[in-house]
Amino acid sequence: MASPNCLLLHNKGVYLKNILTVFFTCILLIFFLNLNVFAHTLYMSVDDNEDGTVTVIGMFSTGSIGSNIEVRLENEQGEVIWKGKTDNVGECTFEKPNIPYTIIMDFGPGVGHQAKESGPI
Repeated sequence: MASPNCLLLHNKGVYLKNILTVFFTCILLIFFLNLNVFAHTLYMSVDDNEDGTVTVIGMFSTGSIGSNIEVRLENEQGEVIWKGKTDNVGECTFEKPNIPYTIIMDFGPGVGHQAKESGPI
C-alpha cells in the first residue's frame, strides 16, 4: 500500500496537469478566435475620371496590391450590370453607367474581403 504522502504528491501532479491543460486550451482558443485581428481588410478607392469612365483601385490593409480581384456593378435591384477584374497593379476602369449603381470589389469569402461604394453618376 502506498504511503499517504505518495498519494498526496500523485494527486498534486494530476491537479497540476489539469490546470496546465485548461490554461493552454484557453490560450489556443484565444489565439484562434482572434485570428481575424491579423487578417487583411480590402479597401477600394473610386475615382471619377471626368471622361465618362471610373477607375477603382483595390488595396489591402497590409499594403499589398489588390490584383485580380472581381469588380462588379449592380443596379438598385441588385442585378449585375457589369463585371470585370483588377489588373496587376490593382486598378480597374469601366464606363460610367447612366443609372444609379453600386461598385462591389469582391475578394471572396471572409471578413473584410469585400468593399462596396455607391458609384459616381
